[in-house]
Amino acid sequence: MKTIKTLFLFVGMLVSSTMSAQNNFSEWLYLRGDKPVQFRLEKTKVEGNKVFYKIHLRLNKEGAGFCTHELCYGYVIYLPIYEYDTDTKKGKATDLHFKIPKEFTGEYTIPSEFYTVNKSESNGFNSYWDHDKNYPMQKIIATGEIRKQPEFLLSCVDTKRINKPYNDYCNFKGFKESEAIEIK
Repeated sequence: MKTIKTLFLFVGMLVSSTMSAQNNFSEWLYLRGDKPVQFRLEKTKVEGNKVFYKIHLRLNKEGAGFCTHELCYGYVIYLPIYEYDTDTKKGKATDLHFKIPKEFTGEYTIPSEFYTVNKSESNGFNSYWDHDKNYPMQKIIATGEIRKQPEFLLSCVDTKRINKPYNDYCNFKGFKESEAIEIK
């Protein structure tokens, strides 16, 4: 009987551990609604008023805008990340550039870890990391409306064609092909 109790306790700990690991991810969202590149956030740790996270990317080949034409190579992604430390009142900007071929399958995890504020109040907004959704949210104090932080992960995604490296859309936003990492 003692062995069975120990076994159930062990299985319970494994299930709890698996559930906890699954709860560290946000849902898959689109970087840009008309392109099939999706992202999700993985909460890696919380220290003080900072939530650290990683970004995962994938292609939804069933999604809107997936290019099937033979001249389509895939997509370019420009992802500017801005981190603001509420303790030191200093910010840091990181620009990420990627090329992802349309044949890519699987999931790519950006190796860098980033942070955002766990909780802050400014200009009529409460900004916070929703630990259930694993995504930065914002509450408008005057109305009580809760929404995803609108300025979080402002990105550019564009189709890359073999006969034309990429449209000017991402070029004007800051994409630099010379700095782009090819996701394979």
